[in-house]
Amino acid sequence: MNKKLLILTMSVRQSKYEADRVEEEARKRGVEVWRALYRELNFEVGEKGVVVRVGEVVIDERNLLGIWFRVAGTVSGKYTVGRDMLIRALRGRVRMDNEESYTKWQRMGKISQYARFVEGGVPVIPSRIFFSKANLDGGWRQMVEDLGWPVICKFEKGYQGKGVRKLDGERELKEWIEKLEEKDLGTYMWQKYLPTRWDLRIIVVGGEAIGAMKREAVGEDFRSNYSVGGKVSRWEMTEEEKRLAEQVAEVCGLDYGGVDVMKDENGNNYILEVNRQCQFMGFEKATGVNVAKKVVDMYLKEG
Repeated sequence: MNKKLLILTMSVRQSKYEADRVEEEARKRGVEVWRALYRELNFEVGEKGVVVRVGEVVIDERNLLGIWFRVAGTVSGKYTVGRDMLIRALRGRVRMDNEESYTKWQRMGKISQYARFVEGGVPVIPSRIFFSKANLDGGWRQMVEDLGWPVICKFEKGYQGKGVRKLDGERELKEWIEKLEEKDLGTYMWQKYLPTRWDLRIIVVGGEAIGAMKREAVGEDFRSNYSVGGKVSRWEMTEEEKRLAEQVAEVCGLDYGGVDVMKDENGNNYILEVNRQCQFMGFEKATGVNVAKKVVDMYLKEG
């Protein structure tokens, strides 16, 4: 029986570019790709342990080369629970990307990332987190004194540049504080603004940083994300940048992901965040690095 590489997504359209490219590169290597949806997963739990099925087909080491997970997040979190149950059932039998990270951190928001970065000795942008209006009302002046203007307010579950605000002065900050509800505090990070207006996306596959893309903000938008119109280009990594990206992947238990690095005006490196299921259309086009081939090679090497 030929073993297949299973790609799990929440919908047919989700990560279509990435899934198409991995399937294309896998076909060149004689590997068949099986694309399925998280909702097709079902589990049989009993005396025999956990049996995992996709539809009616039992999946295990007999028919799988590996599993590549795409985003599983929903409001209920049911697919992340299913993903983690699958990982625990097949661990040690089937190669799965980021299994260590997923089982340690079901959802890895920006705040929990920063806690892990600091623990692992990774440089982070100076930040503040408040859990009550009283603490925020009483602490924002000291925060501004420490961080300076403008202040970045970032929703911890935001993605592709969404949920990020730049607050340029006291009036704007107060208006934003007024709009925030108490229940939502603790889900926002308040950060020092770095004026460089560009950052780096470094992709790590199999623990190795395989290339870097520079993302530059365009026009008045301070965000550099490709998804919001940022300009992208190839970047030649320094040894320090490569080492830092691989360090981040290690401390977060990742063998696949995107590491975002930003520099201050003195060239010092800071980690913005990691993305465990990063997209790579803009990255491949800008850098010429064949990310999809690297992903397939990762499974063939360890499958």
